[in-house]
Amino acid sequence: MKSIHRRIAAALVEIPAVDIHSHLGAHGICHARTLADLVSYHWVHLELARAAGRQILCNPATAPGAYMEEVLPYFPCVCNTVNHYALMGMLRDLYGIKAHTLTARNWRRADEAVRARAGDAGWMDAVLDAYRVERVGIHYIDGIPPDSKRYVPYAYANYLYTPESRHDLARIRHEKNAVPQTTEELESAIWHEVKLLAFEYGIRALHCGIRDAFEYRTPDRAKVGPVLKALAGGKPVSEQDANVFRSFTADTTAEAARDHGVTVRLFCGSIRYAESVAVGTATYWNPGFLSSLAFHLDKHRDTQFDLLLVSPIPSHEAVCLSRVYPNLSISGAWWHGFTPSTMLTFFRDRLEMLPTTCWNAFFSDARMVEWVGGKLLVTRNRLAHALADMIDEGFFSERDALAIARRLLSENPKRIYGIE
Repeated sequence: MKSIHRRIAAALVEIPAVDIHSHLGAHGICHARTLADLVSYHWVHLELARAAGRQILCNPATAPGAYMEEVLPYFPCVCNTVNHYALMGMLRDLYGIKAHTLTARNWRRADEAVRARAGDAGWMDAVLDAYRVERVGIHYIDGIPPDSKRYVPYAYANYLYTPESRHDLARIRHEKNAVPQTTEELESAIWHEVKLLAFEYGIRALHCGIRDAFEYRTPDRAKVGPVLKALAGGKPVSEQDANVFRSFTADTTAEAARDHGVTVRLFCGSIRYAESVAVGTATYWNPGFLSSLAFHLDKHRDTQFDLLLVSPIPSHEAVCLSRVYPNLSISGAWWHGFTPSTMLTFFRDRLEMLPTTCWNAFFSDARMVEWVGGKLLVTRNRLAHALADMIDEGFFSERDALAIARRLLSENPKRIYGIE
């Protein structure tokens, strides 16, 4: 590693970060109770299962020791992956485990270290302090730790932004407390729901997962009512009619978000594998989504949107869109994009084309606080490389790079999400 890379990497460790999206508190769990909790998390578990060539049989929650014994033989086969790097990095930083990988000789010591913190009420803050994480986005239903201003609530809002069924419509709380039956009732219900989320729960973002086939169409109001009636009655609708309907609800949600100062966060590029696969999603890209999104952004220039990408395929196009529309920012990298080469593509595209006020470098998507740190390790590493490479190539100075990093890790997410 060149000296410039080492200096930038060391400097980035000292720069505070804001995590705009996590799942802390989901299922009542905020931090690890055993080593198996950390090892079984998300893609590490899938990588170990893939190395084994079979499903992992032991349950990490009910039989953590047996789970570790089952997966340990496969660690040599995953020590090349970025998720393994993040796992071992957090074990080193938080628990003092300075090993290259987990083995039959060291895993019990690591497990004891994790268990020793399981009942520590201050452990979440200790982890975030260790990685200099100032604020963390958390789903408001999962439960924000009491007496803490560190956590910023958001809401999942697919049921508002792009509802697909009677079940979605029934979730939109409003005065009549029933499934909306008319276009006017639907409009009023969405406004009421956004107001409730903003004022009762203090949310700063509506997190909207974009269905693979969604493309924005300037909605014909006359066509919305019949589709609403069909969905409310539990009947299927065509994809074309569904897109007209979703475009109407997306417009209404964006208008309500604007009036209540809430950011609309769009997550796209992922699709579930076949029903026969119990766990996992595939990278998917609908080329019509971003080009159609331009009309939506143009219509709602006073609404703040933030785009979370899964795949490097649309990275360049997304940056071009953000360069044109000041109400669109781009953030981080989701798990399929959470690889060194993909993150470098994301960061170089954004650094080379966008003002440094237009994007955020980080979100964790973590379900345990330790993984906030693990993912931030990789993010800082990749951002340091992107910045150092551009310094070395003569594009800007080292001083510029550190100012840029502070914007991307801390200042931009605070401004874009209205975080005090």
